[in-house]
Amino acid sequence: MQKRYDEIRGVGADVLVVTQAGVELLAAFVREEPLPFPIVADPARVAYRAFGLERTTWSTFLRFGVILRYLQLMLGGWLPRRPHKEEDILQLGGDFVLDAAGRLFYAHRSAEPTNRPGIENLLQVLRQAAGVLPNP
Repeated sequence: MQKRYDEIRGVGADVLVVTQAGVELLAAFVREEPLPFPIVADPARVAYRAFGLERTTWSTFLRFGVILRYLQLMLGGWLPRRPHKEEDILQLGGDFVLDAAGRLFYAHRSAEPTNRPGIENLLQVLRQAAGVLPNP
């Protein structure tokens, strides 16, 4: 998403990342990995619940497709890190698009840890929300 941030801004959209990390952990992360968009701490996972994001089970990590996706990510240079004690690694994430009026336009609630929409898909949704493309 960072690499395509200019395109996101180009359709009149912006990004807000919500993380379950606490404020101190988030501040340390941002010092090491500055992001071009805002990121906010939600250690109580209020936003996660508000958007209907679920927790998964440990057995989900053992599914063939999940293991394969993590291996692909690692071959691409991503390295897993040990979770901080504040983080719930079973908490699933999601991607949401709100329109200019603040209404939920698009929701992708992850079904497992590696289940995320691609950036091309998100850009298409953003263009639809901005009225550049017709809704499907």
